[in-house]
Amino acid sequence: MKKSLCVLLALAVAAGAFAGGKQEAAPAAKVQELKWYQPEPDGHPWTDVSRQIAEEIGKNSGGSLKISIYASGVLGTQAEAIDMLRTGSLALETSGPSILASFYEQVQVFSLPYAFDNAAQGYAYFESPAGQRIFNDILKKSGVRTLDVWYFGDRNLTINNVAVRTPGDLAGKAVRCMDTPIAKTVIASLGGSPIPLNFAELYMALQTGVVVGQENPIPTIIAQKFYEVQNTLVLTRHSVHMGTVHASEIIWQGLTQGQRDVITAALAKYRPVIEERINRNTVEGLTFLKQKGMTVLEPDLTPFRENAKKMIAATFGNNKVWMDEIKALEDFKAAYKK
Repeated sequence: MKKSLCVLLALAVAAGAFAGGKQEAAPAAKVQELKWYQPEPDGHPWTDVSRQIAEEIGKNSGGSLKISIYASGVLGTQAEAIDMLRTGSLALETSGPSILASFYEQVQVFSLPYAFDNAAQGYAYFESPAGQRIFNDILKKSGVRTLDVWYFGDRNLTINNVAVRTPGDLAGKAVRCMDTPIAKTVIASLGGSPIPLNFAELYMALQTGVVVGQENPIPTIIAQKFYEVQNTLVLTRHSVHMGTVHASEIIWQGLTQGQRDVITAALAKYRPVIEERINRNTVEGLTFLKQKGMTVLEPDLTPFRENAKKMIAATFGNNKVWMDEIKALEDFKAAYKK
């Protein structure tokens, strides 16, 4: 009797499911699209690897997250993208820590000359209590969460017709920089005269002699074809350039903890992949630049490091907030063990 009753109940359920001769479809799982701003074009490790990350997030989130990559800064400037993060119209942005300076000026400590000895040290400082304090403060003020740091490459000097082996060799020479106190300090630490100039105008300025030098990672030097208007590369390695991956806090708080974990796990997994590709591009790029006829100099970096300390003290020595941040970095480096 019990068996017959179970059969009848099963048939009733089946009849309800196929009412009208059609099976009622289960509601489709909601898919959330997250837009990711990339400043670099396809072919750059940041953009290429971000596409792999996007695919993995989609898979590991069970299809609940779809990451759409917008390369080459097509959504606007990096500063405009920060505004979009704040309003929730953009989910993710790859940029650099200095883009957040309007919320916490001392975040630019990451961009000081010779701030880090290598990428691993930069990662560790980001994850340290001192680094997290900076980005947590920015989060409270801006609504922009910083999820990770990515290596962009070591920045080096290019110049025309000057054999730069010490800061003194660059004295009085006009070298392009961004229009920020940190960028000017970087050029001064190399010994040059900082000339603020829009990046889009740099090639022509080098070609016409408005400035005689500039500084960037080797892959950027190649991408912008600066080897056409510069004949000397000086491996000053004055900045281990660390980029940052930012998220909209509005959108982040709307994700489940599982979705957040999927995103952070993918970023952690692919961080070393990005570094490996940047390093490979740098080695191959150095060979390419030599083939293009550039003279490559490898000076003793001690005088540059010493001059950087002097320039930092001259620029920030009377600013306690800045000096406290610089001391926090120095204390970390003194205790750092790879």
